[in-house]
Amino acid sequence: MFVLGVGGFMHDYNCALIDLKNKKIAISEAERLSRKKHHVIREGEDLTVPIKKCCEDLNCKIKDIDVVVFAHTDNFACKEELKSIFKKTKIVEVDHHLCHAAGAFYSSPYKEALILSMDGFGDGSSGLMAKGQGTKIEEFLRISDENSFGLEYLRATVHLGLGGVGAEGKTQGLAAYGEPSIFEKYMNEIEIKSDGEIILSEKLKSDGSLLTQEGGYLNTQYLTNQFLNDYCPRRFSGEEITKTHMDLAASVQKTLETIAIELSKIGKQKVESDNLVLSGGVAMNSSMNGVLLQSGLFKKIFPLPMSSDRGVGLGAALYYVHNVLGEERFFVMNDVYFGGRYSDKEIKKALKKSGLKYRKLDDPINAASDLLARGKIVGWFQGRSEMGARALGNRSILADPRDPKMKDIVNKKVKHREWFRPFAPSVLEDKASEYFEFEPSIADLSFMTFTVPAKEKARSLIPAVVHEDYTSRIQTVKRETNPLYYELISSFEKKSGTPVIFNTSFNDNGEPIVETPSDAIRTFTVTGMDALILGNYLVEKK
Repeated sequence: MFVLGVGGFMHDYNCALIDLKNKKIAISEAERLSRKKHHVIREGEDLTVPIKKCCEDLNCKIKDIDVVVFAHTDNFACKEELKSIFKKTKIVEVDHHLCHAAGAFYSSPYKEALILSMDGFGDGSSGLMAKGQGTKIEEFLRISDENSFGLEYLRATVHLGLGGVGAEGKTQGLAAYGEPSIFEKYMNEIEIKSDGEIILSEKLKSDGSLLTQEGGYLNTQYLTNQFLNDYCPRRFSGEEITKTHMDLAASVQKTLETIAIELSKIGKQKVESDNLVLSGGVAMNSSMNGVLLQSGLFKKIFPLPMSSDRGVGLGAALYYVHNVLGEERFFVMNDVYFGGRYSDKEIKKALKKSGLKYRKLDDPINAASDLLARGKIVGWFQGRSEMGARALGNRSILADPRDPKMKDIVNKKVKHREWFRPFAPSVLEDKASEYFEFEPSIADLSFMTFTVPAKEKARSLIPAVVHEDYTSRIQTVKRETNPLYYELISSFEKKSGTPVIFNTSFNDNGEPIVETPSDAIRTFTVTGMDALILGNYLVEKK
């Protein structure tokens, strides 16, 4: 039996296919194939492109799919198009936030947990709290869409002139430079009831009806409210970022963290669990996750790595298989390497077509670590691509974290993005505690989903991956999960004395992470990288 989950009808179109007989899962994000970041479905496009990718991974055809599960109950024109493709297939619809919850809980290693999903909005609400137990999810709280703090965080991001949906991470990054000067004012406009219900004041609300249309979520003219307008005029891209803007970012970030802590306390009392599962777009906020990690409230925490709408196709399929069919759980997300894999033959073909000079390497790990130790910025393209918004060592741009200037160099010359944006360290798991403060038994930090305090050793030795507030969004690297990347960092450690590499996603500003060798070559040529290693091939700029 094949079950297909399809989601992201507002943005980040994606799907997941489950082969129930063989207990296998394939995941695909449309943006990696279309090259349109946060892929928004447009009239007339071929909706089967990511679906065919999943079918290819599981060695089946579209006609073999038995059930299609939509990760939305709202009306979308694309649903009719999908129904016309699957005329003889059973169609099921599951609430958007249950899909967020299911994707996280059924991918977690926990048999039971408190599930907290916080999002922007969808299907009439913006999040929920639930109890996950075995194959069942029992919801006990809904957060309405008009009282969505996830949407308020997006409104603040737009007001700061940092972008629309998907740009919230910029606000998180900017927050480290400010003081939460209006945190108390924010909290005065928010009521959290004893059952966890959130009530926003009229000053924080705005009309979101036009945002529910396909792609309307990207229309930023509707994203405003009286509270933000009273604080400061809306900033537009290109204008100076002032202390006023930094303080707004710090205030909205602290407010979000406070809400998350309060909801977690309420949910923990209700469920009586020491395990917390996080999902929804808000769970992409690694600083918030870090506060929950440091809070001591839970013994175990798991945020779904693709907790935004990128993961609702997976959630829809898992919900149907487990909560509806009652099938026993079989899946734990130990890594996110579900994308395409390309042979040396395919890589060589793309290099020949590009006209670039290249050479084959006997030892790409040694070559890469040598380049990094000499201060070069390296594009690293290996194995299957990562799903989600974070590059975890297969589609990465790598550099030496010891150079205090490296952050500014990569932001300006490679990523072409704002000066305040931080970068992440990839660190050997068994050496991570030497540089960063965290309790390893609470969470798997291999997905870049948590921001943790950096120790003095990190601040002095690897300043390029320590943020303004002395924190880092770390990725611990395990040999069993990604042996090639582990060996690369180990090789770099032998040459530099540092078991840490500066890691950022392999993409230019405004583009999805590269998927194919041709994508990587194109991005390499238009950015300030010094070298590119694809499989066993090396290209260098002179």
